[in-house]
Amino acid sequence: MNKLLISFCALILAITSCKTDVDLIAPYEEIMVVYGVLNPADSVQYIRINKAFLGKGNAYQFAQVPDSFQYGDILDVKLERYKNKNLIGTINLERFETDARDTGIFATTPNYLYRTYGNDSIYQDSEYKLTIYNRETGKTTTSTTVVVNKVSAIATPTSFQTSVELADAANPFQTKFTRGNNASYYDLNMRFSYYEKEIANPSNVQIKSVEFKIGGVEYKSSTSLEIAVPYTTIYSAIRRYIQPDASVERIARSVDFFWVGGAEELYTYYQVNRPPTGINQNIPQYTNVDGGIGIFSCIFRDGMYNKLLSNRSNDSLINGQITRDLGFK
Repeated sequence: MNKLLISFCALILAITSCKTDVDLIAPYEEIMVVYGVLNPADSVQYIRINKAFLGKGNAYQFAQVPDSFQYGDILDVKLERYKNKNLIGTINLERFETDARDTGIFATTPNYLYRTYGNDSIYQDSEYKLTIYNRETGKTTTSTTVVVNKVSAIATPTSFQTSVELADAANPFQTKFTRGNNASYYDLNMRFSYYEKEIANPSNVQIKSVEFKIGGVEYKSSTSLEIAVPYTTIYSAIRRYIQPDASVERIARSVDFFWVGGAEELYTYYQVNRPPTGINQNIPQYTNVDGGIGIFSCIFRDGMYNKLLSNRSNDSLINGQITRDLGFK
């Protein structure tokens, strides 16, 4: 399941639903809160639909009552596919109960999402319209997004390149790639995989991995884009996600690079919801949902896999000041 779905839904609900004490109550108005990010590379798409609530008393108490922010089985949810403004097909989404939420402001169970099923696919040559019809109120909520295409080409690292040099602090490794259609920005993530062997029981060897963000770039005019991979970013992230453990030895296995391209709506949402840095600490509200609030957009995640660390990079992992206490050999 898309991890963004859970984290950004929590943010949307927190922004739109919570005030600790309410003295004046306006007439009730249903406000639908929608979050969905399509990804053509995924076999299943997920949409979260909740409602904002308002009532006398403490909103944190309301948040522990599922009916305060969750709809019953009263919604018809579908994705309509359009190509050249023509309706090509419709995907009906099913309501299902997923894993409990992490403990926090809102009740942890039940936890409902909507998903595609069967052989439904998201096509890169199309636009998609999300339509939500409430059978009780007769109200319809909609949103539309273009589909982000896969990266056209990855120039660096190349597919035949076996190792990458990440330990040159003065000259950071540069990933180079060509933008896919409809991508307004890219994040670069890296997954570092390693072997972990229990010293007291050498036959107990596990393959583990950590993934973290390296950086990002905005598309402006040139489709040829670059994202640097700074030395400190890499090794500090490894140090942050892997803890020292005197009972194990570790050996670097490989690194994978992931380019995550996002559509314009999602990029705008990121920009609007960045922590304020000026005198004005108010965060403006951005939504592309008609008849509700939230975000419906698209990403595409491309990867380059199984690159080894260069000898110098591996030496920095083993002996460098940042990671030398992690037990790599």
